[in-house]
Amino acid sequence: MNESASKLSRRQFLGVSAVAAGTALSRVEEVSAAEPKLALPPGSEPVRVAHVRSRAVVTNSKIHPAILREMIEHALALGTKTADPQSAWRKILKPDDVVGLKFNRSGQATIGTVAEVGTALIETLMDAGVKPERIVCIEAPDELAERFGTTPARGGYDRTEVDFGSGKDQLAAVLDQVTAIVNVPFLKTHNIAGLTCSLKNLSHALVKHPARYHGHGCSPYIGDIVALPQIRDRLRLSLVNALRVVFDAGPEGSVETISEEGLILASTDPVAVDTVGLSVLNEIRHSFGLGAVAQSAERIPYLAAAHRRHLGIAVPHGIDITYRKVP
Repeated sequence: MNESASKLSRRQFLGVSAVAAGTALSRVEEVSAAEPKLALPPGSEPVRVAHVRSRAVVTNSKIHPAILREMIEHALALGTKTADPQSAWRKILKPDDVVGLKFNRSGQATIGTVAEVGTALIETLMDAGVKPERIVCIEAPDELAERFGTTPARGGYDRTEVDFGSGKDQLAAVLDQVTAIVNVPFLKTHNIAGLTCSLKNLSHALVKHPARYHGHGCSPYIGDIVALPQIRDRLRLSLVNALRVVFDAGPEGSVETISEEGLILASTDPVAVDTVGLSVLNEIRHSFGLGAVAQSAERIPYLAAAHRRHLGIAVPHGIDITYRKVP
């Protein structure tokens, strides 16, 4: 594959123009002005986010599997800086890993696309030599396990609470079942956090009492939970299913608030991929005449906190976007 990498311009990254000035922004923008600006850690190299788009992959909610498979293959290779999807999996997975594919149950019935994305991912994993019994689909349609013979996800929660700094809770038992996590979130606005993408798809789905952790835009809870070694040490890749995006009134989508974008994002950095997701949401919202979710990741409390926790990069000059268009 030929890579065509370029750094996202500040204007593109913010997804905000003068036309949107004066439009009321989300309440997540109400962050203390006293917070220090985000900075790159000394010696940091730019992190890679693959941005793979096809305007033909979704037609009237119908997914075209061959195009989607090609998109995911590009995203895997570009997001991991490898030559092909098999090399990508071999780079980020160990031979004895049990791989958890973490989808998002919320909004799945309306957004769709999970079975198709899951099919493509499982097929590429099997092509790389991963046996289906070493794949666990979490919050996925039953048809995937029935079709491929993957191992069912363990239900329930550990009995012992874990202290993550800003709270204590029981972790999902499936974390004891898998040794590697490939995170496959939707891209959606969120009425409290601003947006939900890679990080929140892990934090609030893998604790028993997620409703406790929504104060102050879900911050610092999202970063604190994901920073737990039980999650952070297992997370190998975030592959964002932005084929159909909830651009307003999320996290639950409706016909009026879902845009067919035909986009896949991929990165080994969950903060960077959420930051790029924010710019995508802002661009979509601008096209519909809506204000930005927030003018920058710095204005999303959970993203700023995750950056400061060194979970990843949330500043534009620290992120390189590699673009690929699929016909």
